[in-house]
Amino acid sequence: MMGYEFATFVNKYLKSQGHPTRSIAKIDSNPEKSKHLETATTKLFDQEVDFCNLRTEVYEPGSRIPSHITFGTPTEDAYRRDITINSLFYNVNTMQVEDLTKHGISDLIHGIIRTPLKPFETFHDDPLRVIRCIRFASRFNFEMTPEIIEAAKHPEIKDALIHKISRERIGAEFEKMITGPHPLLALCLIHQLELYSVIMQPPSGIINGTVGSETEAVNAVGIVDWLEKNDALGPSDAVEKRQMILSASVLPYLGVTVEQKKKIMPAVQLVLRDAIKTTNADMNTVSTIFRGIPVLRELAKTNKERVVKRSELGMIIRDLGALWETAIKCTLVKELLDTYSDKPWSNNREEIEVDKEICGKYKNLIKKAEDYGIKDCYQWKHLVDGKRASQVIGLKPGPHVTELLKVQMIWQLENPNGTKEECESVIEKYWSNKH
Repeated sequence: MMGYEFATFVNKYLKSQGHPTRSIAKIDSNPEKSKHLETATTKLFDQEVDFCNLRTEVYEPGSRIPSHITFGTPTEDAYRRDITINSLFYNVNTMQVEDLTKHGISDLIHGIIRTPLKPFETFHDDPLRVIRCIRFASRFNFEMTPEIIEAAKHPEIKDALIHKISRERIGAEFEKMITGPHPLLALCLIHQLELYSVIMQPPSGIINGTVGSETEAVNAVGIVDWLEKNDALGPSDAVEKRQMILSASVLPYLGVTVEQKKKIMPAVQLVLRDAIKTTNADMNTVSTIFRGIPVLRELAKTNKERVVKRSELGMIIRDLGALWETAIKCTLVKELLDTYSDKPWSNNREEIEVDKEICGKYKNLIKKAEDYGIKDCYQWKHLVDGKRASQVIGLKPGPHVTELLKVQMIWQLENPNGTKEECESVIEKYWSNKH
């Protein structure tokens, strides 16, 4: 019996007993992409559960590509799992855990990530298992065996990851890493296994900028982790933490632009869209943060030398929208990264004076926005809309409206108690002086 059919029977039983049931999602097998099993997934009592049949594989002589998949025994199935701690069975009849590979329980106790079969063999069967080894090692803070590390670095396995595994599957695993308990460890392992460029595949058509080293991504995530632990402009909640870690993970692409189909765009958008298949919302978030980093870095420097004007800071906040504070924190990450570019970032060292000085610049920028009362100015409405602004200067609405709205918002920021009539006068005077 296949997983979907069995899940259907489970739902029928639950319904007969008066329990709530959930819809069943069916994920078809796709051997060409190393997805050998049909899987059904649903929720039982708010717990996500996957259903799939026990399987084994039949190979042609001299080949590691399975000729077909067939039903298998529990032992055969256990040895086809990605790692030993995931090959443990629970026998509902005897109410006992069955360790058919003889390593699962021991590895769970000792914190070891091990493959039931030889790593190269199992990675060749499904290259995604390399990424899953990293995810589980980082999730549980376990150590991978030397054999896994050696096999994962093999060019043939890297090539298979690029060409056999869908980017959606890779992206799904990466998402679980950065939202897991130890995202820094995940990035460190990706770096150790030399897989950063495999996961974050650089796009073609780079016309400006140079992609930074993968150690920048590791160190940047390390800085986010350090800021959080030291209460120094770290993420305020889980949502912002994910935004900062995702941005830090692709920081090597800051300032890099590409040309594709006669369109120039930030390289990071293509990495997020094509390499790890994030959502459009994630693309927009990271692009906005990246757009703000050079501007905010210069503003933090300016604020140290002179008082930044209300309109100066306010217009940047309006450009970055609700992400302005997160962008400031990511700018701090970038400056700390550049300050320590000659050495690995250490999470265990104490905060030193230069850190206090750098962190202070960005704390002051946020405080300045609070003091000015412009933290939410990205939501402010114009006192005079575009149609009325055009009437004031005697023109029909057109391209000039954007310019007029910008001029009046600068004035609104500098004159928080200004009236609509005063604003119209400013618009009229501005246009008259210009023309």
